[in-house]
Amino acid sequence: MKSTPLTSHKFLTIKEAAKEFERSEQTIRRLVKQYAATKYVRLEKTPKGNAYLISQAFLADQYRAAVVADSPVEPALVELQTAVKEDNSLEEVAQLRAALAERDQTIQQLQHRLLEQNDVLNALTSQMNSQRIGHIEELLLRQNEQLGELQKRLPEPSEAPQIEAIVEQPKKTFWQRMFGK
Repeated sequence: MKSTPLTSHKFLTIKEAAKEFERSEQTIRRLVKQYAATKYVRLEKTPKGNAYLISQAFLADQYRAAVVADSPVEPALVELQTAVKEDNSLEEVAQLRAALAERDQTIQQLQHRLLEQNDVLNALTSQMNSQRIGHIEELLLRQNEQLGELQKRLPEPSEAPQIEAIVEQPKKTFWQRMFGK
């Protein structure tokens, strides 16, 4: 295979790629291994076995700096590329800072909401506890009233010995109850 201009989408063998881009075959092999599962590398069957082919356009992108270095306009182009990268980096940093400030503001808003919800929850809990205490107090008052009514029904102290006499009778055993003795 003969190499063609860099704009072509032709695929080169490792040996051809190494020669055209002035790199070692080992360097090209590492690149092929790194991008083996992509569209930039193909596997072709040959009579001697399988051969890897790599995209000439991809190699041009990878080694553009080396190709541009041979050009007389190279220093200005490199400076321009560096300036563009720095501008892009500055813009990206500014965007990231803005996004970070927005996230910080969102976090503060969420924390404020959480504190408000905690205050509401505490107020509701206090209200429920007050209601429960009030309900328990009502139940206790009712029970006290019922106890007072029951105490009124109790016999006078003069009738108490008769009750004690009934209570003091021994309990009959099982056999006494069965046979009536």
